[in-house]
Amino acid sequence: MKKFALGIATGLALAIVAAFVMGMGVLMYVEQGYMDSRADIPPSSFEKTQAMEALDASLDRCAPKAKNPIQPTASTLSQGAKLYETYCSRCHGAMDRSETAWRILLYPPPPQFPKKPTDMKEFENFYVIKHGVRWTGMPAWSGELSDAQIWTLVTYLNEMKKPTSAMPGMNHGAEPSNAGSEEKGGRK
Repeated sequence: MKKFALGIATGLALAIVAAFVMGMGVLMYVEQGYMDSRADIPPSSFEKTQAMEALDASLDRCAPKAKNPIQPTASTLSQGAKLYETYCSRCHGAMDRSETAWRILLYPPPPQFPKKPTDMKEFENFYVIKHGVRWTGMPAWSGELSDAQIWTLVTYLNEMKKPTSAMPGMNHGAEPSNAGSEEKGGRK
């Protein structure tokens, strides 16, 4: 029994040392500049996976699970459309589904909500809009928009998941344009 306990303790100690050495190796790899930081090349699959997992974990931990107080009425959707056009469309795509030059210039490229609506929960969208996302082009809008305006925008984004002909700002049946996608060596 004593040998068994010693074997387990040794195994755990070796696992801890191996994890520490691997962690230090990754840290040195990054700190020594071996990780390519150019924005004009596609990210590695590891980078994409880890970045999204880190964002999801952060939202799970930090975003308060608040209920959206704004109902999707014609008035609030109209207000949401105006807010989207003013604050979001430059990076996240115009409602006619065209890409803008801003999207092409930002790295990582922001999601295009008119083409593929957000799959995040409403409280997560609220948190991201209010506080932004580090190491991306997503700013914190808390200094510019009130909580009520952010919730109105969240309501509009949520309704994009189920667009109807009554959805303000949506251009149903419009073919997406790639305006600006060839500028500055754009990515598709």
